[in-house]
Amino acid sequence: MIRSFATKLLPLFIITASLAASSEAQTMKPVTAADLSPQLDKIVIDGITKQNYPGATLIVGQKGRIIHAQAYGKQTYQPNAPKVQLDTIFDMASCSKVVGTTTATLLNLQDKKFKLSTPIYQLVPEYDKPDKTQITVKDLLTHVSGIKAYTAASLAEKKRTEGQSKADALIAHYASLPLNSKTGTKYEYSCLNFQTLARLNENATGIRNEDLLIDRVFNPLRMNDTRYVLSDAQVKRTTPSHRKPDGTLVRRIVHDPLASYHGSANNCPGNAGLFSTAPDLTKYCQMILANGNYNGKQIINANIVKDASKPQTPRNVNEDRGLGFDVWEAKSYVTPLNNKPGRYVIGHTGYTGTFLWLDTYTDTYIIFLTNRCLTAKGEKMKSVNPQRRAVTQAVLKSLPQYKKFF
Repeated sequence: MIRSFATKLLPLFIITASLAASSEAQTMKPVTAADLSPQLDKIVIDGITKQNYPGATLIVGQKGRIIHAQAYGKQTYQPNAPKVQLDTIFDMASCSKVVGTTTATLLNLQDKKFKLSTPIYQLVPEYDKPDKTQITVKDLLTHVSGIKAYTAASLAEKKRTEGQSKADALIAHYASLPLNSKTGTKYEYSCLNFQTLARLNENATGIRNEDLLIDRVFNPLRMNDTRYVLSDAQVKRTTPSHRKPDGTLVRRIVHDPLASYHGSANNCPGNAGLFSTAPDLTKYCQMILANGNYNGKQIINANIVKDASKPQTPRNVNEDRGLGFDVWEAKSYVTPLNNKPGRYVIGHTGYTGTFLWLDTYTDTYIIFLTNRCLTAKGEKMKSVNPQRRAVTQAVLKSLPQYKKFF
């Protein structure tokens, strides 16, 4: 009798479940350019109108699908300035920490050149000092080393010895500075961490970071415009990052003072220094969101990418950082659904006005590049945070998984 009743209910259950699945499928209809592009265009153009930046590129994608790809404005505020194109090259500033230095570090962890627990003085002997022998590779990646945030290149130049390169002088100077806090006890975002980390990678491999990245990542992903050193042809497509005091536009030389002083010819600076385009970074984001895989080829070990994409800072530190990546927590950038274990939002920002946002739950990404450091005549540099937040909010609201939160 019970079996008969259950048998009668089974078809009804199947029909109900099918209807529910069909309804869910309809509500999960993929977002389209028609849904999103008008909002994004308005946000980015508003930033140009307000002279937050003269031009920008913006790509939004999900897995292998491009939802929105658009270039805006001009390379400078001059009426006859070249228009920004999708393949316009931008100074990535601190986004170099992720696309460049972090990526090289993940490759070298994969190759067992060192471990996260390796004390850095073993590979960067300048740090073989009593207060710094406990600093590990992981401490640099998560910004809990205690090393100060920034310093003036002029201080390293004053101490530079005859025959010593500028890059070597910087590393020696950083290692000579007292720690700002005990290692592992406090988060302090530090460019010095990543210049040191870049040198550690190069010492471990004997290979310049750019050469390693071209061979292992940039060439396989066909990221042909992602470089520390640009060709003459690439410079012609590069936005000026800033002006010299006499008003001369600066291309090819990065905006960041430490990275600029360091140079990229013999060693790569690590904290900044990389140039790239939105289409190149699309491939990078797709690779990271696919746990290191691109078009069926495993570029970086999947487990290493997963570890890099989740909080790695000590529990006593009130800041979530992955391995190199920022783990976004601010409400402007996340929802309750993609701010929990296994489904975080990661990325990075750059001082020149660059922005990478990767949602590991929906495999959605945002690449928003500007050259905000090139100000209009007589204007002070302005923040692009309002546009970053507005773009991210528009994308989050458009995704069916998150509609209930808005």
